[in-house]
Amino acid sequence: MKKRFTSKAHKLSFLIILIVILLAGWGCKKNELGVYTLCSYEDNWKGNVCVSSIYDPYENFWTIMNGGTDCPYADPGESRRYKNQDVNIRSVLPIPGDSYKGWDEFDLVFFYGHNNMIVPPHPHELFGYYTYNGSSWDHHSDYLDTMGWGSTVPYDYYTYPGITSGNTYPGSVTYLYYKYTSALLGGAYHYGQGTGHNWRVQWNDPVQTTIYEQLGNKDLEFLILHGCQAVITANMNGTYNDMALRCYHWTQGSWHIILGHYKSYYTSQLVSLAGFAYDLIAGVPVQEAYFDVDPANNSSAIAAEANPFPGWAGSTMANDKWCDSGSDHKDASVFTMRWITNVGVSQNLWD
Repeated sequence: MKKRFTSKAHKLSFLIILIVILLAGWGCKKNELGVYTLCSYEDNWKGNVCVSSIYDPYENFWTIMNGGTDCPYADPGESRRYKNQDVNIRSVLPIPGDSYKGWDEFDLVFFYGHNNMIVPPHPHELFGYYTYNGSSWDHHSDYLDTMGWGSTVPYDYYTYPGITSGNTYPGSVTYLYYKYTSALLGGAYHYGQGTGHNWRVQWNDPVQTTIYEQLGNKDLEFLILHGCQAVITANMNGTYNDMALRCYHWTQGSWHIILGHYKSYYTSQLVSLAGFAYDLIAGVPVQEAYFDVDPANNSSAIAAEANPFPGWAGSTMANDKWCDSGSDHKDASVFTMRWITNVGVSQNLWD
């Protein structure tokens, strides 16, 4: 009698566990992951930043995030990874009819490569730029603070030529594989509220026009620009800077968080992204997981929030997870910003 009772108890326990697993599976959305590694550029027009596989998201991060067949791992059928020549305008923007998925067709995009702002927070650095004379591109070089960068000097991106409004409408520059080509995020640029809908596959190709909505209006919730001066929420000394807010609020459709760095770092400072991947899979909030693998104590983030703002403890920044994100925020008037300030040899402070 006792033996029979134990067998029934085991069957009941197994049934309960099975129900819990099934319910967890039904409540867990399989997310789409887009991983972009751009470390070697056409004709080396940007410096090579290739790293070993443990630091390269195309290898280490991708492998871990796709290590299972179901949630919380990435959706194996819908996730994509692109490297070098495949990191171009077609795999970034949602261009109809091409064979790529663009940023807004993934839930989380991780982009490793050179990034910058039109008006970076380090004005006295030697900088090179190109202008188009009608038939070819001319190279120029000067110090940012002496050449009028972002205010009077035109910089001809292939998508939106003659940019001289950087101080008024700052843009985030994601350099792409082909020479002199970049994807711009900001007020008058791609995904902004302006008219920046022109694009070319390469700098000498005919101009094409596509009308696309703001970031997050389709799938994207988390955008990570893993490169220098990508999301500027602080100055070089760690004090507040509103540039990311002035840039990214224009692009906000229903995205939740954009993460990056507010100053430069060297590739030698990179750490393995394995910890980031394992944290995401384990349910650690996205911002916390990313800040924990910061290469040089200068990560920063901007998050769109609900209105009225629920307070820091209830914020998108503090709570949104890879497989458990909050609701989409269509009101572009409420944001939170966060960054790391180095306050000691081995201690960080999140402001």
